[in-house]
Amino acid sequence: MQNQSAPFLTAGGRDLYSLLKNLAFPEVPAKLPYESLKSLLLNHLPTEFQAHKRAKFNSMIRADHMSCRDFILQLNRQASRCNHGDRLKEQMCDRLLAGINNLTLQRKLLEKKDLTFAEARKICE
Repeated sequence: MQNQSAPFLTAGGRDLYSLLKNLAFPEVPAKLPYESLKSLLLNHLPTEFQAHKRAKFNSMIRADHMSCRDFILQLNRQASRCNHGDRLKEQMCDRLLAGINNLTLQRKLLEKKDLTFAEARKICE
């Protein structure tokens, strides 16, 4: 397999090379295999904790000026970072119900037995 380091370093530009030069010191980035460069970068980048992502999701509330559709899009975006697994739809439905910030809509949602996220979304939109 051909070494991908040179194209990677070239495409990344001067700033990336400078960062990798510091991370790889005393090695020279151009002499390292692509996988080593990739590992150096991934280990350097900050990682968010799962609990932080879920806390952000669980505290989402629709602002008065925000449409329900936009709120649902934001819920989708944040939920995709939370790793809810097979409970995703249930979590989405619960957060939509709790965060809709509209008593009329919330009452409509609460009237429905065994509410699904798809049903909740349809009612809100």
